[in-house]
Amino acid sequence: MERILRIGIDDTDSKRTMCTTYVAAQALKELEKSGYKPADHPWLVRLNPNCPYKTRGNAAICLSIQANPEDLSRIEEIVVSTVERWADLESEGTDPGIVCAWAEQIEHLRDLYWRAIWEIIDPAEVVRRCDEVGIRYVRMKEGRGIVGAAAAAGADPDSLKTFEAIAYRVPSMWGRERLVDEQSVIEMDMALAQYTFDNYDYEKGEVRITPHTPCPVLAGVRAITPQHAVQGLGMVRFYEPVDFHMVFKTNQASDLHYIPARIRDMKPNTSYVVRGVVSSRPTVIPGGHVFIRISDETGEVTLAAYEPTGSFRKVVQGLVTGDEVLAYGALKAKPRGLTINLEKLAIIRLVKAVSKAAPTCSVCGRRMKSMGRNKGYRCERCGIKRPELKPVYMESERKICEGVYEVSVSARRHLTMPLKLESLRRHDEHC
Repeated sequence: MERILRIGIDDTDSKRTMCTTYVAAQALKELEKSGYKPADHPWLVRLNPNCPYKTRGNAAICLSIQANPEDLSRIEEIVVSTVERWADLESEGTDPGIVCAWAEQIEHLRDLYWRAIWEIIDPAEVVRRCDEVGIRYVRMKEGRGIVGAAAAAGADPDSLKTFEAIAYRVPSMWGRERLVDEQSVIEMDMALAQYTFDNYDYEKGEVRITPHTPCPVLAGVRAITPQHAVQGLGMVRFYEPVDFHMVFKTNQASDLHYIPARIRDMKPNTSYVVRGVVSSRPTVIPGGHVFIRISDETGEVTLAAYEPTGSFRKVVQGLVTGDEVLAYGALKAKPRGLTINLEKLAIIRLVKAVSKAAPTCSVCGRRMKSMGRNKGYRCERCGIKRPELKPVYMESERKICEGVYEVSVSARRHLTMPLKLESLRRHDEHC
């Protein structure tokens, strides 16, 4: 009797080459050649974006196939040989893991999936879990990839709501400049604006469907249905051959990595959403990075909007003491203290901004000059001195409004949901 087997694969790439999606795609092709049928699209599962061991986007892959229990050893051999062939095993830090779990065993991995999105998990814990419940696994070199492999195999299907169609390069083109027509990406983005996302950064004039690393990926189009992902990829003009393409079901653009928290409870290398009141004026340092502090009843933390976030920084600069916000981002230990690297910002309430100014001259109407602290004012034009006058306070027009703001497309993390896709929270999956 055939059953569903989940095969998790992780940590086959390195900073110099390869991509785990490519290795998994090759493994799926080999399994299909051997007669095993896919039970679903392969899953592209993003995990904690703050993991210090990640290569780039911290993605693991799960393949779902129909198989008989007696075929498990043969399936494992196919996957292991594929990983050994394609993974960049010569690179330090490339430590693949493979996990094979039957559908009825997945419940033992489900909590690892959620924790791997939020935490850093010790591989030894995953090994113990698999040994306890009889889940097969393979570790190569240090085998740290077992964490992502187990998390991918145990992923909650209800959390996989988007798709990505990935085109791969022929091996002779690996490491060379990608030959993609920029105008065709813009045309595709405009035509499929309701269905695809993060194709192009109009603020920076940058194509976002192509990576900037010497890996086998040519381009990837993200969408809310597999059909639109494939359609979008087909609309892009490539000036180099495409080896093949594959569609992945993903948890990208989900906001799953954010944990609601109070300031005192937050820990570094975790992504949070925290509510607070602005407690300092914004400061801008060389490079254009903007910092501001917020507080709640438990403490105070710094918010950072770095230069790559683009015009988003102007929103942060427009905040004043007393404004109430929801800050979304990753908590990092920085020289200036614990800092949230902002990914989104919801302005809940704006206070009235009041500015101090010198009074006007009763004779000529011009602004007067201060004669010193608590010494009144004088008019340089008329020569009138008024020691009894005090500064006047006026309400200033706010340059920002209440609402939700996001960083530029090129600064967005894979798990962060673009504002245009907020409706996905209520999206009824039909695919």
